[in-house]
Amino acid sequence: MISTIATEEAYEDGHTLFHEGNIGDKLFIVVSGKVMILKNQGGIEKHLVTLKENDFLGELSLFDAETRTATAVCDGPCTFLVIERNDMEQLAHEYPAIAFGFIKVLISRMRGMISSNK
Repeated sequence: MISTIATEEAYEDGHTLFHEGNIGDKLFIVVSGKVMILKNQGGIEKHLVTLKENDFLGELSLFDAETRTATAVCDGPCTFLVIERNDMEQLAHEYPAIAFGFIKVLISRMRGMISSNK
């Protein structure tokens, strides 16, 4: 299903997929490589997490059309499946289980952030 709406994109080490504060309209699924997620805190980029194969990023912007909450930078060469917001909305309407899967991952990430702040 996802392969019918996704395009494959490859980037080199150091490529910025998106910047914190930019409007987002794409979801990235990591096919190969690693991606660093960085958050600006008082003018300093803080490393939050490194994502790897089968992880995804950019999902928040698919659901709320708001600005990116962090910056994503390739840590070495990377390949992604990229899904545009409109395509994802159509897929979620046709296959609600996919949207539910994203919600479960979002909740898991939120729980992880809450427990790491204790």
